[in-house]
Amino acid sequence: MALFSQIRDSIDLEDEVAALRKEVAALTKSLSKRGASAYRDTRHDAADVYADIADRFAHALPVVRKRAHRLEQSIKDNPGQTAAVVGLMAVCLAGAVLLFSRR
Repeated sequence: MALFSQIRDSIDLEDEVAALRKEVAALTKSLSKRGASAYRDTRHDAADVYADIADRFAHALPVVRKRAHRLEQSIKDNPGQTAAVVGLMAVCLAGAVLLFSRR
């Protein structure tokens, strides 16, 4: 009698293991689909952000070029003032480095 109950328990355990394997396989498949979907969504969102940034940059580029040209022309027209400003900035930067390096 004990032999039959052990066989029945063994069969029940094998059935449970088989059911768990099927469930794990189904969960793995579901997670794979969700991961692929999330990847596609993220890739699509990133492409939208990139397109938006590229569009804004394309609109701002002529303005940046114009201002850079004006700055270049101003530097050429006023070399003494440019040297004074750059020197003052270097002194301020050195002072800030010395001040914050002591802390």
